[in-house]
Amino acid sequence: MAESQVNPDQYPCPICGKQSYQWGLSVGQSPNTRLYARADESGWGDGEKLYTRKCLVCSNVQFFTVRSI
Repeated sequence: MAESQVNPDQYPCPICGKQSYQWGLSVGQSPNTRLYARADESGWGDGEKLYTRKCLVCSNVQFFTVRSI
């Protein structure tokens, strides 16, 4: 399977093994400040929004650059 076709919703939480999630966007100290992932060599303004997936059972939070469809 191509990496771009991976759907994080199909995989269980690595901590507790459950699949009950709440999706969201990561934010900084203010609601208008977003967190991004970007390569070391990239310039300001480059990067991808970081989405979060919180397990509703154990509260583990993971970051993803592409939200599940």
